[in-house]
Amino acid sequence: MAVRVRQETETDHAYIALLVTGSDAVVAELAVSLAAEVPADLPHRETMRAALSVLCVLVSPTSRWFADAGVLPLLSALLDHLEQSQGANGLFDGDNLSSPPDTSFTINDLCLAHEIIAEQSGVAAPVADALREVAGRLQAIAACALPALLAGGVHTPNHRWEIASALARIGDRWPDPRIAGRVDAWLREGIDVDGDGFYSEQSPNYAAYVSNPSLMALARLVDRPELLGPVRQNLRTTITLTEADGEVETVQSRRQDQREVFSVRSFLSQYRWFALADQDGDFARVVEQIVAAGPTEPVRHLAEVLVEPILARLLPSAAPLASADDAFYPTVGLARRRDGRNTLSVFGGGDFARTRRIASGLANSAVFLRMRQGDAILDALRVSPQFFDLGAFRASSIEQHGDGFVLREHRSSGYYQPLATADLSRTGEYRLGDEGRFFASMGFDRRELSPITLDTTVTVTQVAAGVDVGLAFDGVLTDVAIELVFRPGGVLEGVAPLPGTDAFVFTGGPAGYRVGDDVIEFTAAAGSVLLPGRRPRFDEGEMFGYVGGTDRIPGLRVLIAARTDAPFTLELRGASAHPQTGETA
Repeated sequence: MAVRVRQETETDHAYIALLVTGSDAVVAELAVSLAAEVPADLPHRETMRAALSVLCVLVSPTSRWFADAGVLPLLSALLDHLEQSQGANGLFDGDNLSSPPDTSFTINDLCLAHEIIAEQSGVAAPVADALREVAGRLQAIAACALPALLAGGVHTPNHRWEIASALARIGDRWPDPRIAGRVDAWLREGIDVDGDGFYSEQSPNYAAYVSNPSLMALARLVDRPELLGPVRQNLRTTITLTEADGEVETVQSRRQDQREVFSVRSFLSQYRWFALADQDGDFARVVEQIVAAGPTEPVRHLAEVLVEPILARLLPSAAPLASADDAFYPTVGLARRRDGRNTLSVFGGGDFARTRRIASGLANSAVFLRMRQGDAILDALRVSPQFFDLGAFRASSIEQHGDGFVLREHRSSGYYQPLATADLSRTGEYRLGDEGRFFASMGFDRRELSPITLDTTVTVTQVAAGVDVGLAFDGVLTDVAIELVFRPGGVLEGVAPLPGTDAFVFTGGPAGYRVGDDVIEFTAAAGSVLLPGRRPRFDEGEMFGYVGGTDRIPGLRVLIAARTDAPFTLELRGASAHPQTGETA
């Protein structure tokens, strides 16, 4: 699968120089921070990554550290620590104990390091002799880990591809007849990518760092080119999720990045490989954007260039970016609209409606709308009815209707009637059970429920320069809080502080959030009922509050009070004093 550079003139020297310069800086920092000793608590993954950093600059002819025996003691000390960190069972402890998946992350980097050493012929003694010794130590660590990786299990979807790629890398370096069958056992489960290009975890982070690179390695090492298809599909979808500044939408994620800012720069080598292999101008444009912004993790990308020479070639011409585009992904309940530097995300695909839980591995976000007007960013629009402490509205469905979207949620709770005579206990003891909100020794499943319900419908309609967000309720009469959270860096206008809190309240007139020349304006549409005397309270939900947690989104918060019996439509408009055109992926 590796494509060799055919002519010197095809080599992208500027790209390689950028990676080498960045890697030199990483090693310079390591040389200072680890000068005395490698900390005893340095995790195994960071240890191997540091060793890989030193190795990459040692074999890169344009590096200041090229063939420099002065960094060999640091490399040796890192390997000492790695060997000491490996358990007798061949596994490393990481975020999880005796973990085959955590060990696989380190083994993937270890085998990459061994492959880099094997590819080198331009390093003279004594460094060449030292590298041969390093290769032997790496082989011993991998051999110790192999039995555990052959037998070990996983606990997240992406772990399957990580452990399979680690096994494939070991088999490529040191053939073993047991490996092919185990790799195949994982791959037989099928790659968990949906028709819209999302892996089952819906996470840009895990796509960039685990699923995509693992599947690309497997395609190359076990000759399974069909594994490149899901990666290509995921990368194409990621383009539509990427902002002008490189930030990737994560609201749909089922992992921790659903609450984090994530950059397209983490996909650099993947986009570059497909841009070159497919001669894809759209992917080339993304690469140019990342390189212009400055790649993160230069060592990671330099290591990949050293074993995949296609990555060193000059890019094809970048395709021009369309001035605007729309995308709707029903498999994850996410809609995206972009017009130059201005974007809109509408999300109605969370897992709460089907699980009734807030937990790791679920899409938990109650954010149903995000909006950008250039540099002015509305990070979150949420709605929270006061309803039995169930927290914020989390849509159970999203449907596209013409130029907009309709999101719906149904809530039900209530009060329980006395038990029937046949179900009474002489001792007053009843089964401890879950009624959907809380547990009690009440035998809920034997009681008749007098239900209280609330149906919420949110309509998002695109209009000139923005959107209208309409709220409609059917059911119990209760208070509602509407929350807008703006990313820090700008100034709020037309709002007042909410006493005793860090939030602001909408006072009824036009309001806005301004960053430089960019502003997001918001106001209540004609016919909306304002409640100036009512203090808005955003209910985060008992699932968070009972355990001392929070569902708070950091930023500048504006709250609006509403009621379920009063119509309310929020108008959001974007404006720029000096409109600019901006590049985005």
